[in-house]
Amino acid sequence: MTDVGFAAQQRAGTLMDVGRHDEAVQVLRGVLADQPQHAGVLFLLARCHRVLGQYAEAMRLIDEALGFAATQEHLLVEKARILLAADQPAYAATAAHTALERSPRLWEAHALLAEALLTLGGPTRVVVARRHANTVLELAPQVTTAHLLDARLHTRMGRLRAARAACGRALALDPSCEPALHQLALLDARQDLAGRALRGFTATLAADPQNGWAAVQHAVSAAALWWRLFDAVALAAVAHFVLFALLADAGRPVRLATALLVLPVVAGSALLTWRRQPAAVRWQLRRQLGARSVAVCLALTLVAMVGLLLNGFAPAAESPAGGVSAVLLVPACLVLAVRLWRQLARRAGPAARWLGYQVWTRLAARTTLTVAPDPQR
Repeated sequence: MTDVGFAAQQRAGTLMDVGRHDEAVQVLRGVLADQPQHAGVLFLLARCHRVLGQYAEAMRLIDEALGFAATQEHLLVEKARILLAADQPAYAATAAHTALERSPRLWEAHALLAEALLTLGGPTRVVVARRHANTVLELAPQVTTAHLLDARLHTRMGRLRAARAACGRALALDPSCEPALHQLALLDARQDLAGRALRGFTATLAADPQNGWAAVQHAVSAAALWWRLFDAVALAAVAHFVLFALLADAGRPVRLATALLVLPVVAGSALLTWRRQPAAVRWQLRRQLGARSVAVCLALTLVAMVGLLLNGFAPAAESPAGGVSAVLLVPACLVLAVRLWRQLARRAGPAARWLGYQVWTRLAARTTLTVAPDPQR
């Protein structure tokens, strides 16, 4: 390559580093016009088109580069990246596997093969992906990608504590690592830690404001935090009704005093939760007041409060006030039961996956598991 061509290639690399891939394409096209068989320029062009989402053109360029330099493993690694981005994990696994046959210690190929197998799914593929991820951690412990892959695999296998630790290691290497922040927020959401999840998605959006998926989850987590208010009031109302209307024969003053005591306790807890949230989280909570889900939540919360107070005023469960209180608590009880069931199911899922993969990993340890990539699947 001439000095002019080398300088142009360096300029294109600088443009790519700052995200100006459209301009880098124009520079590289100029170089390619003079040297159409230069594998390095074709490789950089393929990378640019991959980042721009133009996967067909990226594949054409990387295949052309492989025609001139078929033995260069980094070209196969880029091909695997393109195929993975184009939602072709089986073909991506094949490309990564071929790269590993030529260079068994290439950590990028191990990582891409693990990503492809994880995307394809299935217990055997996930266990093999786990082995490749362990190799990535061994070869590249100072690369955030290694720990992000580790976190994703631990999450799939139900090891949520290990997934959090992996995200923590990625953030120790890069405190502004948006994928790690996003993964931590998703873990919080899956464990019904609505407040932490909301703050996590806020941090994710601060690192990458264009992350549309995080923006959706941000709104969902804000609505989930509002539903926590309903959970607290509904639980208190149901407990009060069961205790005083069905089990204990207490006088009206005791029932009323207990009901009136519950409300400031719930209000105080809600106020403390509100004050703990950063300004961006409070803004999202106020914004969600217009959402249909939050409107239903607040309506049910009000109904549960009225039922709680009526149960405190009622002289007996058989009285008209007691009957109205019971009727008002029916929808709150039903919604609360559904929410508790869903929370139990979400918590049981990772535990079941953890147990299943523990058994499968032990079985796999008795044999040599390999996955031959099948591009036709």
